[in-house]
Amino acid sequence: MPFGLWVVVGWMALVALSGLALIAWGLRTHQFDDVEEPKYRMMEDREPEGWPGRPGSGGGGKHA
Repeated sequence: MPFGLWVVVGWMALVALSGLALIAWGLRTHQFDDVEEPKYRMMEDREPEGWPGRPGSGGGGKHA
């Protein structure tokens, strides 16, 4: 086979293996477990939490 064909086949194999590795990583780290919950969590009606370690950062938008 010509050298150019080997290069193309090599790139195709690299891309395919990279994709499989990324999918395996996502499954192993539970990236695909609950894709629906974040959109409901952002609709909850509660006060935002302040920054840790900063006094007076309640996040309510009240200025002194």
